[in-house]
Amino acid sequence: MPALPEPALAAPGLLLQALSGRALRLQALPPGHAEGPPQRPILSTRHLLLPGADGPSPCAAVAHAAAHLLHSTPGRPSAALKPMGLAVVGAIEDARVEQLLIRRLPGVRRWFLAGLRDCVQPHGLEFAALLSRLDLALLDERYADGNHWVDKARTLFAAARQQHGLEDYEAFRRLASILANDLGQMRVRFNPRQYAVPAPYRDDNSYLWDHGAARDAEAEPLPLQVPPAAAPGGTAGAETPAPPLATAPPQLYPEWDYRSAVLRQDWCTVIEPSVPQALAAATAGTRSRALQLPMRPRPGRSRRLRRQWEGEEIDLDAAVEVQIERRLQLAPEGRLFQRPGPQHPPLSLLVLLDLSQSTAAPAAGESRTLLALEQEAALLLARAALAAGDRIAIHGFSSDTRARVHYHRLLDFDATLDEAAAARIRSAPARYSTRMGAAVRHATALLAAEPAAQRALLVLTDGAPADIDVHDGRYLVEDARAAVQAAQRARVLVQGLTVDAGAADYARRIFGPRHGRVIAHAAQLPRQLAGLYARLTMH
Repeated sequence: MPALPEPALAAPGLLLQALSGRALRLQALPPGHAEGPPQRPILSTRHLLLPGADGPSPCAAVAHAAAHLLHSTPGRPSAALKPMGLAVVGAIEDARVEQLLIRRLPGVRRWFLAGLRDCVQPHGLEFAALLSRLDLALLDERYADGNHWVDKARTLFAAARQQHGLEDYEAFRRLASILANDLGQMRVRFNPRQYAVPAPYRDDNSYLWDHGAARDAEAEPLPLQVPPAAAPGGTAGAETPAPPLATAPPQLYPEWDYRSAVLRQDWCTVIEPSVPQALAAATAGTRSRALQLPMRPRPGRSRRLRRQWEGEEIDLDAAVEVQIERRLQLAPEGRLFQRPGPQHPPLSLLVLLDLSQSTAAPAAGESRTLLALEQEAALLLARAALAAGDRIAIHGFSSDTRARVHYHRLLDFDATLDEAAAARIRSAPARYSTRMGAAVRHATALLAAEPAAQRALLVLTDGAPADIDVHDGRYLVEDARAAVQAAQRARVLVQGLTVDAGAADYARRIFGPRHGRVIAHAAQLPRQLAGLYARLTMH
């Protein structure tokens, strides 16, 4: 899709200012992706982004944007609505504001009708087809559809207009809720990742919603279940009320929007609950000698350097990987040899666990949940790394929209891996979604303070990045990829391990063909983590 030249935006900009009295900056959207949903204009309080030259009529798109600027309240909280409800409310709001603009400027009606007639799907009971006919039925009184749901929507819309007037937003919001409930009763399927507003001239409705405004201002702390400590003068196991968790100041991070090729600054808020000193003191008496692995200096002997350009012996693991990369039609490096070498420099490794709700499901072929297996594998890795003299931390993340990305330090650098730390790792609950990019950026910032010569981040997840305020399935994958690339530019080596047999495409996209591993069964976690750790120590 060719992009609109900037001079071509001058006339639409003047039209928008004339219709709405607002001088917004108009920009051209870069070409879209064939596998993504169709591009739609994007409206904000300061910008209007328009698709390419073969996109919708600029006149209709600008007039529709002007209708929103004049008659819609931006940034309403969306927490009470499901994705299908958001789409239906958006369609009703589009019709309401367009009719308000038509009432003042009747000439814009033909612009809207032309766009709606071009995209209507007269047959089919899919969500997009029904909504395209709803859009036309609400604006064209001569259009006859015959579908019960579309006809009901037209009748209710006309009644609300007559009883309350077009200015009453809440009346039409209630109407939209009724229609969305009817669709649910009709078992109409809605895939938010593939949905786009039917009319190409209408914006994507992001102007209408704030997906984080309805959340509590203070983050819900992660409950840390630790073994009860013996109180002075009391018995072990006595219940003592735990002090509340303090919350560290939230951190803001950018997010990459691949559709507009823009890095949205200060877009995501990372909230990091901290463990109070009183809780650490209360668990000090629960340490177990079996789990204490003090950091020991490395022995002074030499080691085998693997994946070398030349050497005395063939590196069998490297040779196998070369054959795999050839089968995948990739360009193998050709590092096929191993040779003796000096001890590798100290390593600071941060293991980042996916704590999203999906990890609470039982792992395939296992009685325990996937998260429980992840936690045990991470603990085994931590013991091995500490025994080898490396520095290691185990952190976790989940997300509840971009406004609440929860980040938990379960085992930090320089912390003792005692029984209390192991209990804290095992008790981390699974909840919310997987906004990986923000968590990777926060982990990279923490690793930047590490003194070790080598710094690495190992991300352990069970699926593609996702969140409830994102309907484009590719959006958070591309953001995670941008976050990984930024970490690599900061000299942090990022490896990914995904427990999902169908993850090859998005895992390779995020971590790169040589830094992302995919396994089908969680039982392989300990061996795969050990292999990744061994590979990290060879760099």
